[in-house]
Amino acid sequence: MFARLLASFLLLLSCVVPALAAPTEYQLKAVFLLNFARYATWPEAALPPGAPIDICVLGRDPFGTHLAGLESRLAQGRAVRIRYPESAERARDCQVLFLAASEQRRLNATLRDLDGAPVLTVSDIDGFVEAGGAIGFVTEDDRVRFDINRGTLEHDGLKLSAQLLKLARRLVGEDGP
Repeated sequence: MFARLLASFLLLLSCVVPALAAPTEYQLKAVFLLNFARYATWPEAALPPGAPIDICVLGRDPFGTHLAGLESRLAQGRAVRIRYPESAERARDCQVLFLAASEQRRLNATLRDLDGAPVLTVSDIDGFVEAGGAIGFVTEDDRVRFDINRGTLEHDGLKLSAQLLKLARRLVGEDGP
């Protein structure tokens, strides 16, 4: 199963990234956001049958055009929409929310505003998972990896597949090491 998940990541990456160009950091992170949406489970009330999965960016968008290509993709058989809410309050109905580095100063307030909302928060802000975010990107040896805060996931009623948990660099929070 782990090999299948990894193969899925690589296949998707090969479809999104032009064949001869090395993927940029934010091309890779865009692919990760889609795959997080594919391997997460939300409470049914937060994601009714047939509803699209909204991947949102709060703050200054670092992805450029890389997220637009995700709108033609499916996650869990659902359409994927890309949105740019103006505030944390307006992001409470997003399924996946990327907090851009421009939001670092407001990080704690934003996480408080989202407290208890079934939103899978993701960021590359240093110390994100320690501050209470769900998934934090980390660049290590020129590779994009991620840490997961299991306590935040449980608190917000979210679940990630066991295969995705195995890909994490580090698990923190409840039941973590």
